[in-house]
Amino acid sequence: MNFEDWVADAAAGTATHASGFSIRIEGNPKDPSDVYPGKFPEGISFVDQARLLRSGLEFLAKSGGSAPKSWQSSPVQDAKSEAIKAREELAKHFAERPDKPDRPVLSLKKKT
Repeated sequence: MNFEDWVADAAAGTATHASGFSIRIEGNPKDPSDVYPGKFPEGISFVDQARLLRSGLEFLAKSGGSAPKSWQSSPVQDAKSEAIKAREELAKHFAERPDKPDRPVLSLKKKT
């Protein structure tokens, strides 16, 4: 069996092998969030099934190139992440105050 005989449709996120086996992915082709393998051909060993699945995912990653626009972060997500970063910086500022009073630390260890 030729494990390199694939046809890909990067827009749909699918790849079909010459044996009829197909894979559908969701997300970035190089790092898919979901993989939906089709029915494996009859009489193929589990080792060859794994190899076929892996070669199909590698073929999709190579043919997909970079992530399509719909899979990349949007300006709204970027704005949210900027707001989250700003809140984290503000929280860090309050947590690391120089005028913060020293308080005794509770310890359950015996002093020797």
